[in-house]
Amino acid sequence: MTNKKDFEQINTTENISWNVMKADGTVCKMTDEIVVEHNIEVSVNGVRAFILTCTPEHLRELVVGRLFTERIIGGVDDIERLFICGEGNIGEVILKDNVEFRPYTGAEPTCCTGNKEYLEGIRELSVLPEVNLDPKNVFELSERFSEDGRLHKSTSGTHSCYIRFEDGSIAGFEDIGRHNALDKAVGYMLLENKNPEKSILYTTGRVSADMVEKTIAAGVPVLVSKSVPTTKAVSLSKEYGLKLIVKAWPDSFCMI
Repeated sequence: MTNKKDFEQINTTENISWNVMKADGTVCKMTDEIVVEHNIEVSVNGVRAFILTCTPEHLRELVVGRLFTERIIGGVDDIERLFICGEGNIGEVILKDNVEFRPYTGAEPTCCTGNKEYLEGIRELSVLPEVNLDPKNVFELSERFSEDGRLHKSTSGTHSCYIRFEDGSIAGFEDIGRHNALDKAVGYMLLENKNPEKSILYTTGRVSADMVEKTIAAGVPVLVSKSVPTTKAVSLSKEYGLKLIVKAWPDSFCMI
């Protein structure tokens, strides 16, 4: 993949002044950081593919991860060129000649389930391989989250997604959208040529069917969340052999 990229890191937070009302009726001023809400419009082969509302960092990982979890590509080798403009609001992807692209347009809000149109991608969802999970790895990810991410620590306004690889390394990503945070982690996995079948994803968001579908599409056999699943998420996990772990904290977790 040729990466023509002019985008450089831009501000992910801004300062805001609050008027704080106390229970005793007094009012005081305070300054806080809030997370920046950013839009990037991504085209594939010259056709607008999707518009993402996101946090303006790790945009390359976000675009690659979204293309993969939406099954638009089968891997980074399907991409001829990736360009993200200097302001980070335009992304252009050119696929290799032998890769089919089925155009669609969709804008995804940052939180709710059922808010987007899924497409029939070039890859079918496949049953995941059975894995022997070491509980220590789950507790390690939960402990990593308890340390808090940089943006969440300063704004309390982001979701996080961590991905643990076979060699024990862990990469963390934050975004205002839980889908985006997961896609950033998956995009990083692809760009670093890590083995998805030996990886574990940890999300701070609730686990709905669309989050499970993304994980299955990514080929990652274990999804961990500090939150809870929906009924459809549980059913889909069982159908495709995803090991789903929820209510994961440093001292306990639930297995489905």
